[in-house]
Amino acid sequence: MLSPYIKLNDNCGLCSKLRSANSDKDFLFDGGHNLYIFKSPFAEKWPGALMPIFKRHIYEQSDIRPSDLPDTLHTLVCLEKALRKVTNCKRMNLVKFANISHHLHWHLIPRYHNENYSNKCSWELENISREKIYSKIEDSFFENASLYEQIKNQSLFEIKNRGSPYFGCALFLRPIDKEIRNKFFTLSLDEIIQLARKNPEQWECLLMKRNYHDFAWDFIGGNCEINEYPEFGMIREVKEEVGWNITKYKEVTRQWKMGAIKGIVYLAIPENENYLEDDPERVHCAEVETVKYFNLIEIINSSNFVDSVKGRIKAFIENKADFDSIDQ
Repeated sequence: MLSPYIKLNDNCGLCSKLRSANSDKDFLFDGGHNLYIFKSPFAEKWPGALMPIFKRHIYEQSDIRPSDLPDTLHTLVCLEKALRKVTNCKRMNLVKFANISHHLHWHLIPRYHNENYSNKCSWELENISREKIYSKIEDSFFENASLYEQIKNQSLFEIKNRGSPYFGCALFLRPIDKEIRNKFFTLSLDEIIQLARKNPEQWECLLMKRNYHDFAWDFIGGNCEINEYPEFGMIREVKEEVGWNITKYKEVTRQWKMGAIKGIVYLAIPENENYLEDDPERVHCAEVETVKYFNLIEIINSSNFVDSVKGRIKAFIENKADFDSIDQ
């Protein structure tokens, strides 16, 4: 819904459209935090065309707050997915105009297989009648009440079930001191955290080398699935990548990007105590080339590790969140 705290412009046509959305015949649905979705004026020639309008009175995409960018982009992608599925169009035009109403909005326009001007963009065909645009068309093609109901339902489904923007990963710590290592499993999570933060040069972290094109060292863990909490994403990814069952875990730091939480790091203890060995037993996973323990301070100071890995370790040691990593 449109928050009463959102400041709109009294002299803006699209702000007026937002205010009166519930009585607007072209209003379709609320697209979430940042967008209201309307039927586009381009629907007269391209049935299914949508017009998402940003809920605040800003002018350009570069005016979107960093914390709102991921949600806005994800919603636009969900709308495109819905249009492609419902209309079975050949391709999509996604445009942002600022020549009539200077309020951020877009038009998503499905382009169809039987068009005569498929090599031209939709806005180049403004003066071409819809009858001339298509080589063969049924009159029912433009009777789109049920079409928009399908688009609405599919769009809301895509938005609700879109992929999670978060990750969850495991921090597997190992003390260098053999005496501490021998009693490691008698320590509580808080005691392990306290000892590692107090003397990080005496502690190591298990990383995996990803079997991708860059073969980068990374934490064990990964992106969450649809509607999955980061802690459960971490547990699932650990099981998939090394085959371990996590018995105890605790959040130790968070990574942020562009003003929004990107992911959460958990100190994790698996049920198999052999994970403290130099070459711990693990399942084969195509994504993982190998695993290895590295000194915490070495990770921070070495150029062999990507910025996000170094940022997680540094943030853990300093007991704060990571806002500075550039490659998350």
